[in-house]
Amino acid sequence: MKTAVKQRAGVRGMLCRLGAALALGGAAMSACKDDGPKQPPRSGSGQGAQEPEDGFDPGPGGSSGPPPVDAGGLCGNQIHQVEISEAPNLYFVLDASGSMLSPASSRATRYDRVREAAVDLVRNLGPLINVGAAVFPLDATAEAPCRPGGEVFPVTPGDPFAASQEGATTTSKFRSATRIEPLGGTPTAATLAALAPKLVELPGKTIVVLATDGGPNCNSSATCSAEDCIANIEQQCPEENCCAPSGLSGPGGCLDRDDTVAAIARLATSGIEVYVVGIPGSEFYGDVLDQMALAGGAAQFVSPFYFKVEDLDTLGNVLSRIASIVVSCEFDLVDPPPEDGQTNVYLDEEVVPYDLENGWRWRSPAVVELLGDVCQKLKSGRVGQVQIVSGCPTEVAR
Repeated sequence: MKTAVKQRAGVRGMLCRLGAALALGGAAMSACKDDGPKQPPRSGSGQGAQEPEDGFDPGPGGSSGPPPVDAGGLCGNQIHQVEISEAPNLYFVLDASGSMLSPASSRATRYDRVREAAVDLVRNLGPLINVGAAVFPLDATAEAPCRPGGEVFPVTPGDPFAASQEGATTTSKFRSATRIEPLGGTPTAATLAALAPKLVELPGKTIVVLATDGGPNCNSSATCSAEDCIANIEQQCPEENCCAPSGLSGPGGCLDRDDTVAAIARLATSGIEVYVVGIPGSEFYGDVLDQMALAGGAAQFVSPFYFKVEDLDTLGNVLSRIASIVVSCEFDLVDPPPEDGQTNVYLDEEVVPYDLENGWRWRSPAVVELLGDVCQKLKSGRVGQVQIVSGCPTEVAR
């Protein structure tokens, strides 16, 4: 899905076109001349970047952002309507088992901290992603602690870029939808199996971010020895094997390794990568989480193959790193400029020079691509607004 960025009319461009139509002369038409260097043709090759001429003046938009729409006589205020190229679907699957109620700070639980980090990422990335969420279990009770999880927020385009994201629609709805009280077990396999048909049908690239504080369980058909019984693993079992048929936990307390890995592998086979994030509390299950990560097709290069979070203060950075892998730095222009050399890119009203290493280029006649450090800044969620503006000579890296 694609998201529009606001568009403003080009006063200078309008005046120049009107002047040409009326054959205005003198100062009126000289104000419309292009005295700056031409940028490379919009061929997408990225070749032939010209150095700025000596004494080149970038114009009114050179360093302080595009001029306001009412800046009479100034150029550079035709802001193009753009669309995000192939915004990926970022789908959170959040552990909401009873252990997620464990305090993570004096005022927040583990679940609170995970949810806060997810909300921040949704806010910061805005239209660069489409976002959805499920929790597991869903609607669990003390009598039925192993109900499978389910979707709480359908995949929705992120909020448009804006100077302020306060009260943004998608972000606020995502925050509300994920506000639940953790309870019950960890039915990971059953949840992923239930979500799979919906996830596979989503258009475009989809990735799943699975965040958990423990090992999967809730498989009533499982059998296991004490070695694979969660109560025994966490040293909370007063018996030899709490997962024996007559044990304290019963078979549902067995580590549901095989079915969970298989459910993740099926998603990966369908083209959906699964990023496994283990937060504090999951230390006992590193080998299982590694297997899950490897099955998901999005493992790290060295062990731990899953994304291990030892301090929840770093979770936001981990989620940003995952998202940056799939976020695009390309912008489709709905109304590409009619001539070369008259377009600039602004991030939060700061001009980005045309530069093939750490700037931007024309990917095609109607697609702008951010490059290098500029692209990474966008992917990190540290950009509140992107503007692509025509009307002034292109600012070229010196």
